Amino acid sequence: MSLFGDDPEREQFFEIAKQQAQREFESDNTNVQALVRWGGALLELAHFKQGDESADTIKEAITKLQQAISLDSDRTDAYWCLGNAYTSLGFLCPDKSKANQNFKEASKAFKHCYEKEPSNETYKKALEMCEKAPDYYDEIQSHIAQSGGGGGGEMGGGGGSKKGAGPSSKVPEWVWDLGGWTLLAGAVAAAVIIAKVTTPQVAASS
Repeated sequence: MSLFGDDPEREQFFEIAKQQAQREFESDNTNVQALVRWGGALLELAHFKQGDESADTIKEAITKLQQAISLDSDRTDAYWCLGNAYTSLGFLCPDKSKANQNFKEASKAFKHCYEKEPSNETYKKALEMCEKAPDYYDEIQSHIAQSGGGGGGEMGGGGGSKKGAGPSSKVPEWVWDLGGWTLLAGAVAAAVIIAKVTTPQVAASS
């Protein structure tokens, strides 16, 4: 995480990127690039949320990414982010059947990327990881159960979790990294690169 320093800096970076992408799209509703950056930033911000709030942020990211794809179905970066969003959402679902539905959607998105660029090893790896996602999901559920988590709502938060409410009030960091999913965190790499170009001027005007 040295690129951003500590977590507050990282969160602030993506919050600024999200706000700028939102402004750009609202001023031009054909700006697909802004939508992809918006969705990518939301996906990153979900890592700083808890419980249902985290899942809701991912769902919002999915909406933006699907909107981008509806405007330009050839956007590989949008599909790539979408695959990661569905993967993350799947891991947060307390119901395994719903989790598997999300993993299937993730696989479709990654397959689209791989078909576009069959020589891309990262896309190939993403598809392989999707096949293992249900097994990783079981490991996460076991971990949550051992931590005293569970209950209603999305995994790791129930419904009204607050910061500092206990070890199960926030999705454990290893959930995001499990089984090499850090590789898939590169889903927002393109969004970050694009956002980084304009972030300084936004920060300066804040």
